Amino acid sequence: MRVAILGAYALRDNRISGGPEAVVVQLAHGLAALPGLEVHIFTTSGSVAADSVQEREGVTIHTLRLRRTPRWTLLRANARALAQAVRKIAPDIAHAHSAGTFADAALASGASAVITVHGVIQQEAQVFRRYGLTWRQEISWRYEEWYERRSLARAAHLIAISPYVAGFYRDMTAARMHLVENPVADAYFDLPAAAEPGLILCAGRIIRRKNVLGLLQAFAQVHGALPEARLRLAGDEHSEPAYAAQCRQFVADNGLTGAVSFLGWLDEPAMQAEYSRCTCLALPSWQETAPVAIEQAMAAGRPVVASDVGGVRHLLADGRAGLLVQPGDEAGLAAALRQTLVDATLRQRLGQAARREAEARFRAAVVARQTAAVYQQMLDEG
Repeated sequence: MRVAILGAYALRDNRISGGPEAVVVQLAHGLAALPGLEVHIFTTSGSVAADSVQEREGVTIHTLRLRRTPRWTLLRANARALAQAVRKIAPDIAHAHSAGTFADAALASGASAVITVHGVIQQEAQVFRRYGLTWRQEISWRYEEWYERRSLARAAHLIAISPYVAGFYRDMTAARMHLVENPVADAYFDLPAAAEPGLILCAGRIIRRKNVLGLLQAFAQVHGALPEARLRLAGDEHSEPAYAAQCRQFVADNGLTGAVSFLGWLDEPAMQAEYSRCTCLALPSWQETAPVAIEQAMAAGRPVVASDVGGVRHLLADGRAGLLVQPGDEAGLAAALRQTLVDATLRQRLGQAARREAEARFRAAVVARQTAAVYQQMLDEG
């Protein structure tokens, strides 16, 4: 079976940016390890001068130079280029990771197509609308929403990474839904137990949707009660620089400079080291589907404190593998973080439950087999 996976892909070793890219990397190499599968990745990049093809660990990577065109034609221009490239290898399956450009290309490739939806565009847009949008930003989000609906309406098969995703889109498409969760690299399951007392990790971009400012406000309360507590923020600050600056200003204004570290974007070894040394992961986002950061923490056996939004409850087994708080409840978040930091029995119980869930659900080999079964079902049904 020849499979074309369309999505974001790290062009350099250990330089993974974001959850969907981490999923594509782990899934592609997990599939390549299965007998009878030939795996090709199709991705785009604005940093390459020309299209290229290379081999890496049994996977063929096709990188297309990102077409620089006006916003209203950019997505579809790149989709056409991707579809043309995919057709050249005549795959049995075209598997897109997003409901935008990559989905459009997979659907136009002529192969049996399946789309994995990683983010709910409508819900993400609502987070930004809460803070106000310029007319240009509003038009851009509306275009993204329309493009997503267009792709989903044409799809015959969708992979939902969470029951939340399946439920949200069920009335928007007639596609058959397949539940397959995200894979996590084996390295996260094998991290040494080197937790440092009082250390909280937040892994994600410094953006409004992740509610980093709310986390800082809660941490200020935690630090007041537990002066030894520390917070490490592992994520780039370039997506929303004004918001990142606001977060830094809050830290400075509240005397937290020595307790809060802005680490920026980290490569995989550095990120794994952060999971190894943290006491817990905090992710108080306004909106999430199935965040890879939580899945990685679970694989590492680290308790999670997260907002009860989107698919988070399902990830944490309805709270049995982590603590859930209401989004925007800084007092509740602070209380949950304090409880996690001071209660060793609770940490052990949550961490062990998280690890059991991760072993059964997120191992890359497990997810690869489930995905290959979806492919075979698609081919059998014609």
